[in-house]
Amino acid sequence: MNRYIRSGLLIVLIPLVMNASEYVVKNGALSVDATIAKIEKIIASKQGLGVFTIIDHRKGALKVDMDLAETKVILFGSPKMGTRLMQKDPLTALDLPIRVLVYSQDDQTRIVYRDPGEWSRHFTLKGCKMVAKMTEALDAITTKASEK
Repeated sequence: MNRYIRSGLLIVLIPLVMNASEYVVKNGALSVDATIAKIEKIIASKQGLGVFTIIDHRKGALKVDMDLAETKVILFGSPKMGTRLMQKDPLTALDLPIRVLVYSQDDQTRIVYRDPGEWSRHFTLKGCKMVAKMTEALDAITTKASEK
């Protein structure tokens, strides 16, 4: 490849890489509660996956007399896969189980999660097929949850 083409590709690709986000944001068609319930149902249908907990940040805010839009985080995953990742690098426990944030902003439900392919770069998981599998599953779950 000649150097002019390589230079041109770099000029095009560098801004794209710099703007890549470790967060994936999707718009949801349902309310926060209905989206969380749908994620729970999807997870329950998947063998090996389970919900660890749901954190209701709005409920916490109300306890201290503060207002916050509906904001919930659902923590879920596969203990088998998570254990394997932590065996490869114990620091992955900082990002496991998987967390999906569902919140309301400007009358729109948002579904947000950290891209496992991005956060896994901080750990010794290079070429780990489980990360790709996790990324695919997370995309499928949140895409399905974002629909009516």
